[in-house]
Amino acid sequence: MSSKKQWTLVGAAVIGAIVLSGCGSTSPGAAAVVGGDRISERELNEKVEQVLRAQGRPMDSASEALVVTTLDRMITTSLVEQLADQEGVEVTQGELDATLANYAEATGGQDAFEELLIQQDLAPESIEDLFRVNILAQKLGMELDPMGSPEAQSSAVLVAVSQFSEEVGTSVSPRYGTWDGATLTVGAISNDLSVPGSNS
Repeated sequence: MSSKKQWTLVGAAVIGAIVLSGCGSTSPGAAAVVGGDRISERELNEKVEQVLRAQGRPMDSASEALVVTTLDRMITTSLVEQLADQEGVEVTQGELDATLANYAEATGGQDAFEELLIQQDLAPESIEDLFRVNILAQKLGMELDPMGSPEAQSSAVLVAVSQFSEEVGTSVSPRYGTWDGATLTVGAISNDLSVPGSNS
């Protein structure tokens, strides 16, 4: 596995890679804290349950991998949104609608598009948010390296988000894992801690 977190959409790397860094303690009831943004355990549980529901799986069948993937996405989304807001980068509803329509057409229609993302552990309720943050990342890349290639712009976003994460501070509740310095992702959940949505 690469040491950089890969976040791809419909077979195309839009952001390329986002590094999450930082340390510290979370506030009570928080799954993670990203600067001034608090991601609550309830919000994480709701996201996980949305995926399970979309996949037709029992609510008590959440795996550690699903929880970590969901939390990773939520943290990354928060980091990109906060950095974009700081830099004055925005996405209009028209831009978002056009991008979603293009991807749906390219994958054989809306149903096939949603099914593809559901297989990637993304619930339909989260599709707009994910694509909006990817468009924000693309725009940030163009702001940071206007003359660069898409790869260079992706690298510029990687560096900027990594630095921003260090500046604002990112922490994860031990209930959901720990920051792994080798992979720069949320590490494994301890065996004696229950997975959200489970009956254990």
